[in-house]
Amino acid sequence: MRARLIAALRFLFGLGLVAAIVWWLLPSPQERKDLLERLQPEPLYLLLAFLSTFAASIVTSARWQLMSEQTMGGTPLPYVAYFHGLVLTRVLGQVSSTLVMDLVGRGVALRSAGSQRDLGHAVTQAILERIFDIVLPLMMLAWAILAWQGRFDAGTASASFALVCVLFAALSVVMLAPLTRLALRVYSALRRLRARRKAGTAVDAIEPSPEPIPLPRALALRIGLLSLARYLTVLAQFWTVGIGIGIGISFFQIAAATPLGQLAGMAGFTPGALGIQEAGWLGAFTWVGLDAVAIGLFVLSQRLIITAYFSVLSLFSWLLLRRTRAAAARGA
Repeated sequence: MRARLIAALRFLFGLGLVAAIVWWLLPSPQERKDLLERLQPEPLYLLLAFLSTFAASIVTSARWQLMSEQTMGGTPLPYVAYFHGLVLTRVLGQVSSTLVMDLVGRGVALRSAGSQRDLGHAVTQAILERIFDIVLPLMMLAWAILAWQGRFDAGTASASFALVCVLFAALSVVMLAPLTRLALRVYSALRRLRARRKAGTAVDAIEPSPEPIPLPRALALRIGLLSLARYLTVLAQFWTVGIGIGIGISFFQIAAATPLGQLAGMAGFTPGALGIQEAGWLGAFTWVGLDAVAIGLFVLSQRLIITAYFSVLSLFSWLLLRRTRAAAARGA
């Protein structure tokens, strides 16, 4: 009961924060009317936004599978189980907690799909994955500050953006192996600590912890490139959503604003980072020069549109997962 009350209060806080943002951006009735008039749906770009969401889910699921099975020694599972677990928890995270869904919900999804590893294994892997998702936006935020404050021209901005992408791919090759070894040691220590606390449970009786797996540089590079592809497809998702609802926004503006929007979404403690992510977008878009009506239209629209896209992908992947399981049952 207490947990539900806290969740409800967090949701109300996030909703109130969104309302405050809209009121601050558009305090007069005329400005709110301008927002409705500014909404000019572009079906082609909304379709591109859906395809970008689909592509982001594909590469994120592929990275999840590689990191779970080939770096952390997880139970091999069909790719569709990862895809469905990802898009479903994206939807559920909008009404619960994005962080909890990432750290725990996806582990529950793998367990239901047949994983033999415990939730601690999934949580440890998710934390490792989240490190990658924080490092790249931080690098991009540093790029955005330098590029925007330095008033880079289009050519310089594009070249420096590409350089950051290359640097992240190189960094991922270096940091994956030590991070994985550290994650497995922490996971092993926590499992043994839990075992000691259980009365009558011998430490040696628990399932052996997975040993560190040799990580070829090619595998680390693949994971780094998938992380980069994830970031770029999410950037494309936000860009095409903005254009799709009638906002004129350049690539330079969305590239500079996305790191702050992404980091705010990961830091949010409200359901789906409600209000927190919108505040991040508010600060980012104000910084890059978008007008108040455009910002208000984006923060009110993007969450609804992207959640609808993930809902469609959840239904599609559930049907595909059912067919996969049925085919496996027939072949058994």
